[in-house]
Amino acid sequence: MTTARAIVAETPGQLVVRDVQLTDPAPGEVLVRVDTTGICHTDISWASGAVNDRFPVIPGHETSGVVEAVGSAVTRFAPGDRVVAALSHHCGHCYYCESGHPMLCVERTIDHPRVTDRGEHVLQGFGVGGFSTHILVGESSLVSVPDDVPLDVAALVGCAIATGLGSVFTIAQVRPGSRSLVIGAGGIGLSVLMGLHTTGAEQIVVIEPDAARREHALRLGATDALAPGDDRLHSLTDDGFDYAFETAGLTSTIEDAIQLARPGGTIVLIGAPAAHEHFRVPALDFVATQKRLLGCITGDLSPVSDFDRYFRMYARGMLPLDDLVSGTATLDEAAELLSSGVPAGSIRILVHP
Repeated sequence: MTTARAIVAETPGQLVVRDVQLTDPAPGEVLVRVDTTGICHTDISWASGAVNDRFPVIPGHETSGVVEAVGSAVTRFAPGDRVVAALSHHCGHCYYCESGHPMLCVERTIDHPRVTDRGEHVLQGFGVGGFSTHILVGESSLVSVPDDVPLDVAALVGCAIATGLGSVFTIAQVRPGSRSLVIGAGGIGLSVLMGLHTTGAEQIVVIEPDAARREHALRLGATDALAPGDDRLHSLTDDGFDYAFETAGLTSTIEDAIQLARPGGTIVLIGAPAAHEHFRVPALDFVATQKRLLGCITGDLSPVSDFDRYFRMYARGMLPLDDLVSGTATLDEAAELLSSGVPAGSIRILVHP
């Protein structure tokens, strides 16, 4: 049994920092001492009850750290190894795993009774529960981090980077010379932008309400960065964009992305709307224009191969991932940010428990 200090969302909007108990690692499990966990918007949404109504929960899923102990059947890791959590939590042998889509594995959403708080079972947010001094996860949920990659950067690869780059490389399979649109310039939106930049996109237009984030997008390679409703948008394309990536998770911006894609264009939906939300598509127009509408969950991640590629690209200077870090926080400060929201213009606040 390991005692860990963690943020526990007891009910929507009610967060406390206190000790929880982690069971000893089962044969296929790994105990990790957390180094870094990024504050993702979906953590804030779960803590408020917007995307999930299951409580109590320890939020946090962009998590890196160092292995402290392993179960008897673990073969890939040993104490002292540097690792990052992957959100696939996959079994490795079902149809989806064997066809190259571990993020669709049914094992991914199964809760495991690993954490308790005063005798009550506590959920691990997104299977990780990273706002804690320690996490306990299955061996398949971890990837080794090379020595030349900081654990701060590795944590971001676990969600924002994997989602943004995977949406470009794996989901949309963007072709060089594209005209692309990105709605939202948070951690995932800027990761989409970096992915598009590496593909040789001819035009990358970003729509973002926050002025500081628009400037950030321009520094990372956007050709244009506009506020919502800016009339200049329609002058930047004659018949729409080849690819439109929606990362804000709003029904209004989802519908905008669909409208702004050209005939035959591809729309990728990445943002996480509230569970009850629905969007509308003009049916006949959608059929007649032969647009493609694709969903994206963590970039359809294949953890070992994709993380290795992203780490190598970072090490060669192709992905300026350090530029996504806006600041750091303690667990107590992070609990407040999960309640109040991160400061305007922030991309990723990194929590060091």
